[in-house]
Amino acid sequence: MTSVLILLFLYLGYIALWNAIEEPVRAARTTAILALVGAVNLPVIKFSVDWWNTLHQPASLMRAGAPAIHSSMLMPLLLMAMGFTVFYVWLLLLRMRGEILARRVRGLRLARVQAGQN
Repeated sequence: MTSVLILLFLYLGYIALWNAIEEPVRAARTTAILALVGAVNLPVIKFSVDWWNTLHQPASLMRAGAPAIHSSMLMPLLLMAMGFTVFYVWLLLLRMRGEILARRVRGLRLARVQAGQN
C-alpha cells in the first residue's frame, strides 16, 4: 500500500507540474521525465505481493492450474474487466478526436494570423 501511495503522489505531482508550466511542449517534456521516474515504482508494486508473501494471499486468478476463484465470482469479474476496457477505449477515442480538432483549430488560427501579416 505504501508503494501505491507513492504512485498516487507521483500522479498528483504529474498533474500539478503539467498545470504549472504554460508552454505545452515544455510541459510535455518535463512531465514525461517525471512519468519515466515514476515508472520505476510499477515493478515494485507488481512484485511486492511475491516479495512480502506473508502479508498477501497467493495469486487466485493467474495461477498455473485453474483459477482459484469460484465461477460465480470469476464471470462477473471478467465481464466487468471487459466492460471497463471497452469504456476506456471509447473515452480514449473521444479524447483523441477532441485533441485532433483542437490542433486543427490552432492551425487554422495560426494560418489566419500569418495570412494577416503578409
